[in-house]
Amino acid sequence: MSNFGNIKDTFKNLVIESTIKKDIKGKKLFSKFLKTIKENETLKNQYLIYSNLQNTKFDDKTEAIDFVKENIYLLKGLNEEHINKGNEFFLKILKGNEIVKENQEFYNKITYLVNTKKTPSNIKKINETINFIVNPMLEKEVTTEEVVTESVDLPPSVLTKLAVNKFNSRYSNISESEKEIIKTVLNGSNEDKEEIFNKLKRECIDAIDNKLNESSDLDLKGKLLKVKDKLLNTNFSLENFKTDIGKIYDLNESI
Repeated sequence: MSNFGNIKDTFKNLVIESTIKKDIKGKKLFSKFLKTIKENETLKNQYLIYSNLQNTKFDDKTEAIDFVKENIYLLKGLNEEHINKGNEFFLKILKGNEIVKENQEFYNKITYLVNTKKTPSNIKKINETINFIVNPMLEKEVTTEEVVTESVDLPPSVLTKLAVNKFNSRYSNISESEKEIIKTVLNGSNEDKEEIFNKLKRECIDAIDNKLNESSDLDLKGKLLKVKDKLLNTNFSLENFKTDIGKIYDLNESI
């Protein structure tokens, strides 16, 4: 039987693809998945534990190791019958959809820790397995979403100076797009600024759509969808133009 992690990823992929393709059937299946989890305490706790092990970040390795051990302990204490019945139900409603196995090794490590009793002969492997789960928790993650949401509180005079300095220092290699943006920031009319804002915003959304269609990384897709939603809800503001246009341009370049 498929691991709960694979099942969870399959539903996550399903809702992402459904959002991109505007497929209501996939969204309904995902809603049924969430509803089932919310109504069963065992399944809800299992979901939260997997989320803890995959999404929590630490600066200190010792803290991360203790965190993993505590979550594995909680996972071992869950009602196995409820978990098996839940997985059977999820696989039943997923019939016809390919099960995502992108994080198979990670989930196998969790299963090993849950099902393995500690002995002198396997203590080394258990520690190696714990470290495998811990390592991603210690990695620092920089996402494209931060480019959009980060607040940069600089006065317009400073931003203009920065734009001029950037222009002077990079003029020989500057792209036509950068020339157009800087020219508009410095001397463009309000209509020019709104036009280039909407143009760059549209290019950025198109780039995100292309990346969504090309990528098989579920976490990346989820983050890109959040960024796209943020962009769609970001409208032209003359007051915030200088900061907004810089963020959208940097985001577009990073994609």
